[in-house]
Amino acid sequence: MAHGKTVHGGLDEAELRDYGLLPQDVLDFSANINPLGPSPLVRQAAAAADLSSYPDRDCLALREALADRLGVAIDHLLAGNGSTELIHLIARSRLRPGDRCLIFAPTFGEYEAAAAVAGAEVHCLTATEAHGFRWSIEEAVAAIRELQPALVFLCNPNNPTGLYLERESVEQLASSVGEHGLLLLDDAYASLADSLWDAAPLLGSGNVAILRSLTKDHALAGVRLGYLAAQPEVIGGARALQHAWSVNAVAQAAGLAALRDDDHVVAARKVIREAKEYLCAELDALGVAVSPSATNFLLVKVGDGAAVRRALLRRGLAVRDCASFGLSEHIRLAVRKQGDCVRLVEALREVLADG
Repeated sequence: MAHGKTVHGGLDEAELRDYGLLPQDVLDFSANINPLGPSPLVRQAAAAADLSSYPDRDCLALREALADRLGVAIDHLLAGNGSTELIHLIARSRLRPGDRCLIFAPTFGEYEAAAAVAGAEVHCLTATEAHGFRWSIEEAVAAIRELQPALVFLCNPNNPTGLYLERESVEQLASSVGEHGLLLLDDAYASLADSLWDAAPLLGSGNVAILRSLTKDHALAGVRLGYLAAQPEVIGGARALQHAWSVNAVAQAAGLAALRDDDHVVAARKVIREAKEYLCAELDALGVAVSPSATNFLLVKVGDGAAVRRALLRRGLAVRDCASFGLSEHIRLAVRKQGDCVRLVEALREVLADG
């Protein structure tokens, strides 16, 4: 990929203007967030944040709450301005020019962008459609042992394919990284997955860092909030490069409230499960291939992803064109409430009928 601006989901207001649309007129299936939006508790906490005072630059209360949740010491945690900031901090702190970095692909574009900025030699282990976008763990272990990368990026569940590796496979990958490398496990979508397993015990191996985003499970894309859990030396290296006041007061207040509202995520999982079943059945009836997904988005093969995306946008529905993942025949659909999904299916039926 070109190392310019990384392509992401979400609405582009300049593009919407070209189509004569306002953001409130568009159903956004391009961003993989909780379909229920932020909970009332989170909205109240964000609204009550003190806007006139500097935020706590150490995010102490938030990190204490996370430490209690994860069962780790507070020095194992770093809060960030979304997971993207933390990806770049880890890359800058762990990679020197010429170091090797391995990325499990196709996946989120910020990993490669961050590694390239750090001057690393980037290698990708790319899963293919023919194998259900699943990597061979045996081949991955062999590649890690041969390359001896300083940093390995694994998104699990993976964006955009929805593949969710089981614990045993991730443990095998971690053990192959060795004591001088680091496996960065980005499990931002795990909390919305069908069969969640807890990755926190992997921190005990010493060479695993876990990246999480409250953006996804609590629909906080607008305030940007994520966190990194890792050994203190990994946290210290990243924290030394972080700008002061990176996490604002609204984000910290919203994050604390989100951690007290597990019921909101449980409710979202139920909505996602039912709407995903509907979407998969209807897309199958339309004759398009849907990759099995463990989480709240679907990778759908439609022929010309960019053309289908444009046609849907003209109808007021935004989906993710997957060309930037190297999957130009695919679009990615976030799972929204079932009523929204009905509208999407109807529009997609029209688009496909029009060729």
